[in-house]
Amino acid sequence: MLDQAQSYIKRYLKKHPVTSLMIIINTLFFLVTLFTGGFTLINLIRLGAIYPPLILEQGEFYRIITGTFLHGNVFHYLMNMYVLFYLGAHLEQLVGPRKHLLVYLLSAIASGVAVTYLGQENAVTVGASGAIFGIMGGLFMLTILRKRWFHQRTIRSIQQLMAINLILTFVVARISILGHLGGLVMGVLLFFIITPERPYIFENPDYYQS
Repeated sequence: MLDQAQSYIKRYLKKHPVTSLMIIINTLFFLVTLFTGGFTLINLIRLGAIYPPLILEQGEFYRIITGTFLHGNVFHYLMNMYVLFYLGAHLEQLVGPRKHLLVYLLSAIASGVAVTYLGQENAVTVGASGAIFGIMGGLFMLTILRKRWFHQRTIRSIQQLMAINLILTFVVARISILGHLGGLVMGVLLFFIITPERPYIFENPDYYQS
């Protein structure tokens, strides 16, 4: 059982290097948060949360990135990593590590910029959701621009997932609407530029090797 788990982890790391790296970085930030004071607003700000006054008045623009690797509580972290584990891996095998990294980082930045410049002045924002919404936006665009890549049921699942998460964004309390929409818009726009002609896994036979 343990050997099977180790083998699966090794294959996942090899075939989804960018998704794995993002999960690892998020996990490191999560552990640092746990052992330096927990999920209090003061500690999150100290560790690099998105906080507009410090960004706009003090020039701490690094927060637009660091804030996306922090999370507000254990459930927030686990849910985001669960979604990233599956959706991130799916997108990475379709567009490749480099384009996947581009989607993740630019969506995270767009999310942070939207929150900083358009959101509430004193709101503290953390989480990988903006980047994850960029990934969802990318998968959604692939179901439109490269429909032949997917089974019809997969297309329905991706599009329904997008619709459900958009609804939850506006319904569930304490969710950063601007953060989600900023990442989503960036993910959608990017795929008018970076969508490959063929899936990455078809262009790279080594991908199938264990």
